[in-house]
Amino acid sequence: MDMNSVLSANVVPPAIEPESIRERYGVQMEAAVNRRLYRAAPLPIILMLSGGLGCVLLRWEQHSPSSLAWLALWLGLLVGLSLWRILAFFRAPAKRQADPGWRFTFLVGAAVSGATLTQTGIFLLPLATPLQQALIHGLLAAATICASMAYAASLGAFLAFALPALLPSSLYLLSFDSGELQGWGSLGLILLAALVLSAWQINRATRRNLLQRYQNRSLLEFEKQSRWAAARLNDELAREVQLRRRVEEELRSAQKALEERVDERTRALTASERARREEKALRRYLSSHDPMTGLANRSLLLRRLKLLASRPRVLGRELVLMHFNLDRFKRLNESLGHQLADEIVRELARRLGGSLRRADTVARIAVDEFAVLLDTDKSLEEVEQLGRRLLTLLRHGVSVDEHEVVVSASLGIGLLSAAGGDPATLLCQAAMAMRHAKQLGCNTVQFYRDSLQSSGRERLLLEAQLDKALGRGELEVFYQPKLNFAANRLQGAEALVRWRHPQRGLVSPAQFIPLAEETGQIGAIGDFVLSEACSQASAWLQAGIAGLRVAVNVSMGQLRQDDFVERVGAVLARTGLPAHLLELELTESQLSDDVEHLARVFGALRALGVRLAIDDFGTGYSSLGYLKHLPVNVVKIDQTFIRSLDGSGRGGDAAITRAIIVMAHSLGLEVVAEGVEEPAQLEFLREHGCDEIQGYLIGRPVEAAILTSRLHEQTAQPSCAVD
Repeated sequence: MDMNSVLSANVVPPAIEPESIRERYGVQMEAAVNRRLYRAAPLPIILMLSGGLGCVLLRWEQHSPSSLAWLALWLGLLVGLSLWRILAFFRAPAKRQADPGWRFTFLVGAAVSGATLTQTGIFLLPLATPLQQALIHGLLAAATICASMAYAASLGAFLAFALPALLPSSLYLLSFDSGELQGWGSLGLILLAALVLSAWQINRATRRNLLQRYQNRSLLEFEKQSRWAAARLNDELAREVQLRRRVEEELRSAQKALEERVDERTRALTASERARREEKALRRYLSSHDPMTGLANRSLLLRRLKLLASRPRVLGRELVLMHFNLDRFKRLNESLGHQLADEIVRELARRLGGSLRRADTVARIAVDEFAVLLDTDKSLEEVEQLGRRLLTLLRHGVSVDEHEVVVSASLGIGLLSAAGGDPATLLCQAAMAMRHAKQLGCNTVQFYRDSLQSSGRERLLLEAQLDKALGRGELEVFYQPKLNFAANRLQGAEALVRWRHPQRGLVSPAQFIPLAEETGQIGAIGDFVLSEACSQASAWLQAGIAGLRVAVNVSMGQLRQDDFVERVGAVLARTGLPAHLLELELTESQLSDDVEHLARVFGALRALGVRLAIDDFGTGYSSLGYLKHLPVNVVKIDQTFIRSLDGSGRGGDAAITRAIIVMAHSLGLEVVAEGVEEPAQLEFLREHGCDEIQGYLIGRPVEAAILTSRLHEQTAQPSCAVD
């Protein structure tokens, strides 16, 4: 073992040169200087107080007592603050005593003390008798000399005190025509020069002593470390000797055992080689494939993408990259557990792989993301149709652990020609298109376009402006009416927030609501909408529009707040709105977060008299059994099922809609259909017993004043006509 390597690894060489000492012990040296300054400070402070008070007593009868009293009070306050500062310093931990703040406060205190002494001399000396002048100058000089010597450990502290203490008063006295006063001024300057020289010598000696002190400390530390390293080296050498002896014995035993195992190894060589080859093949496979789904992984996708991109392109053919992201997969993972979520991912991967050609590459590139690489001659319309067909295929229900789970996806599509032939750019563009599709809603297809490049920056700007929109009064509440079939009248309205941006005009909720959810501002916005909607509903009630319910969307974050129920009750009490005219809506996709907690909160809200609704029903992956445990009043069928209703009653969406209506009525729940835009949809829903409808056919979301006018017109008519 090399002794130099042991010492160099564990022993720090001693610091001998002043620069190395300052570099290693600079903090300790500054702390030592600070302690010396604060330790020497009490005596100059007491002398300053004594000298100042003595000067006050000498001139008590010749000056205004009130002026001298204020001077004495200031001296006492200054001394008290200085002593308090000293006490605070010594109470601070030793490590913090080197902080620059302590030196700064000391310099400020020294400067203020020096300025006080010079002001005392300027105030009292010119008006005193020669004897009093001598006494005053002597008292002030004594305090100044004592403080200067005490502060000489730091030239900064000395100058901060001595210059304000002597220079202004001396120059002031020299400005008088009196020879005596000029003599005192000259004496002050001489004294200042002498003190500067003395302080310089003292400071040099102090710094030299500190350097010697820490040189000795460095040598002692080096000696201690050297002894420890030598002892450790001896132990290492002893252990090494023992180890070598033991190794020699083990080698002799191993040699004998090796000879015995040679024959056994020879026999096992064939089997071992076969296993090694299989393991190598498995490693090669796992390096390019996802172990859970068997699909290509990101690495293999990149290799194939680069290979196809490097080939000469045939006219009329295009290299297309589809980027899929499963919607709300994180919530599904947390709700069902990783094992069931993995089963869902494997099923979706099987569907993708089985629906495409063998020449196409299907890859799993993240936990909830897939990619499909196509070398095709299809047109953009055909590519989009293929993408929508794949989304529909993914959205088919998956049976997992007696649950029927529906998982949708967002799809972004990029083209190699649009990426300039660069594979990395194509990957980025497909990902940007996917994120844009996700912002527009679930189960959506988007092609990459150049405007998406700037939309990222625009999104950051919009996020910063949204943070101030509520305080600036830019958020408004619009109301979309709901038609009750039984009464054939408008008996409800959904409150929808809108952002009236000063430059952009009305900003779509699809742009700022996801931002608010990401940044945590959705809670404040939700409280604002709840308060505004209750106030408006109360105003309608007072205006003679009776029985109009207002529906307000709430987020899971609001429901998790401990005081949410109390805040709802407070809003109802403040606005005077009867609780049964308020309806709170929660989207179905959030039901599986924590059903027990939801049941408690919903029960408390129902106890207040508030109505509860499940929004976007049919799009989530929650169990229908949850409806038995949640005290809700209303189920709102998602508009994705309503869009395709053509009045014929045929098709999957028509069957699902009928099933939801029958199921909800069997549970004693009311049914509201969203997104009704065509008369055929209205007639279908009326025929199959839907209770209420909402959509552009009934009315678009409008300001409260516009809906109020329509409600007044309805009051004057026997029935409500559909717009």
